[in-house]
Amino acid sequence: MFTETLSAHDDVIGIACDGTLSRSDLGRMHALLHDRLDRSGKVALVLDLTGFEGYEGSAAVLEDLRIDTAHANDFSRVAIVGAGRLLEWGMELAGALSSAEMRGFDTAEMAAAVAWARGI
Repeated sequence: MFTETLSAHDDVIGIACDGTLSRSDLGRMHALLHDRLDRSGKVALVLDLTGFEGYEGSAAVLEDLRIDTAHANDFSRVAIVGAGRLLEWGMELAGALSSAEMRGFDTAEMAAAVAWARGI
């Protein structure tokens, strides 16, 4: 499942992933991204992977890759918050599929991640 965070900011989209993500979850996430990008144009993204445990099957993985490639040029900066191998994996995947400036942050650095993403 995922939740939108940082909805009070027009210049950054925040998404927190918890547990496992299904293809349906990712479809809703894609709709959210389209809605926010249509309203705000090119923005930053803060992706919180602190509670992320993986995907519910290969269809979900493929849907996530589809979203990543569809939005490869839509973000100015992407901050990925997480720990250990999950953070490394997220950075590698996102970096390969996006032209955005990327930076990883430890789980205790959420405020710094948001500030960096917003260019503050």
